[in-house]
Amino acid sequence: MQWLEGEPLNIYLSKNYTQKAKVEKLLSDFVNLINELERFGIAHGDLQHGNIIVKNDSLYLIDYDGMYFPELATLKTNEIGHINYQHPKRSASHYNQHIDRFSSLVIYIGLKAISINPSLWKKYDNSENILFKSQDFADLQNSSLISDLSAISEIKPLIERLIGCCHLDFEKVPNLKDFLSGNFTYNKSAAGTISINRSQYLILDASKVGSILEHFGEKIEVVGKIGAIKSSTTKYGDPYTFLNFGGAWPNHTFTIVIWQEGLAALKANGISPSSLVGKWVSVTGVIASYGNKPQTVVELAAQIQILSSENEANQRLQFKPTPKQSIQVPVTPKKVIDKEVDVFNDLYKHKPVSTPPKATIKTPPTTSTYKPPTTSYKPPTPSYTSTSQTTKSSSSSTSSSDNNGCIVPIIFAVIGAAIIGGASNGKLWFLGAIGGGILGGWVQSWFKS
Repeated sequence: MQWLEGEPLNIYLSKNYTQKAKVEKLLSDFVNLINELERFGIAHGDLQHGNIIVKNDSLYLIDYDGMYFPELATLKTNEIGHINYQHPKRSASHYNQHIDRFSSLVIYIGLKAISINPSLWKKYDNSENILFKSQDFADLQNSSLISDLSAISEIKPLIERLIGCCHLDFEKVPNLKDFLSGNFTYNKSAAGTISINRSQYLILDASKVGSILEHFGEKIEVVGKIGAIKSSTTKYGDPYTFLNFGGAWPNHTFTIVIWQEGLAALKANGISPSSLVGKWVSVTGVIASYGNKPQTVVELAAQIQILSSENEANQRLQFKPTPKQSIQVPVTPKKVIDKEVDVFNDLYKHKPVSTPPKATIKTPPTTSTYKPPTTSYKPPTPSYTSTSQTTKSSSSSTSSSDNNGCIVPIIFAVIGAAIIGGASNGKLWFLGAIGGGILGGWVQSWFKS
C-alpha cells in the first residue's frame, strides 16, 4: 500500500479553521467522497478525524480495517468506529454499506458549522472530535453544543434532523443526500436521554499509579485533580511546565508534561497552566514514565479538558472503553524523550527518591575441607612500572629474578639465530641460537653479581 503523507483532519482544522474558503472546500470534497462510497455500495467503517488525511487541501481516506465490500457481506466487523462519530445504537452486529451514514452526518454538520462560526472549533475541540462528543448524542436536550448549533439559522434544521436520527434505529439512518434534503421519516418530537456508557479510551483515576503504569505506551484518558505546578526552562532556554496530580514531587501520582510547543498551544487557546491548579481535569495521551511515576506529554490544548466538578470526574470514571477492535502492531515505547531526560535529571539529581531494596542472593556457608598441597609451579606475576600507574607483584624479588633468568638467554638465542641464520642463508641458525643462549646466560649472571 502506498505511503501517504498529510495531516489528520482535526490537525489540519486546528491550523485552518479560521480560513473559510479552505473549510468550505473540505466540506465540498467530503460530500463528493461520501457520494462516491454510496454509489459503489461500500463503506469505510470508521469515518473520523484520524482516518481522514488532508494533503494539498484535498481529502484522503486511510485505515481500512473495518471496510465493507459487498463481497464481505457474510463476515462480521472487527470494529465499531470512534465513539464520537457513531450512532448511540450502533453495535458490532451492524456491518453493511450503510455503516458510515451517521458518521458522515456528524462530520458534515461539524465542518459546516465551523465554516459559519469558526469560534466553535476553539470552544469544542478536544483533540478527539470535530465538535461533537458521544455525550452530545446521549443527552441532546442538555448539550451545550446542540444549543449553540441550534442558534445558527443555517444549521438549526440539520440539528433537528440529527436529533431525530439519534432516536432512530441504526438501520434507518438516511444517507447524506436524503438527510440534507430532509427526505426521510423521523420523530420530530423525540426527546429523552440515550444510554451511552462507553468511552473511546480506557479512563483511569490519576491516583492509581500502578494501574496507569500497566498501560505504559498506550493512549488512555486520566482523570483527577491537579495539585501542584513546576515551571522552568531547559538548559537551552526553552520553557516547560509540569502539572502534578496528588501533590508536589515526589509525592505526586501522575504528571502532565508540557514542553514549549504545548505551552504555545495552551496560550493560543487562552489557557494558563497555573489556572489549572486545583481543578478537576481529564487528559488524554500516551503513557510514559519517569522515576516509576506515570506521565504524559501534552502538545495540543484540547488534550486537557476541564471538568466541572469531582462528581463529573467520578461519572467519567464509570465509562467503559470501546472493546479493542483491530490488531495493532506492538511497539516498544520510549520511557522519555531526550529533552525530558535532561530536564528531569537536572531537576531531581540531588533529591533522594525512595527505591525498593535490591534483591540479594544468599549462599550457604562453605565448610573447610582439606586440600593436599599442590606441587605444580605457578610463575609469579611480574611488576610493571610507568609514569602513570604502577602494579606491584606479590611475589618475592628472588622469584622474579629467577624467572627473568630464564627469559634473557631465550631472547638472546632467538636474536642469535636470526642474525647467524640470515648471514648463512638459514643453514647455521642453530649455531647462532646456541651462541646467543650462552651469551644471554653470561649477561644475566653478570647483572646478578
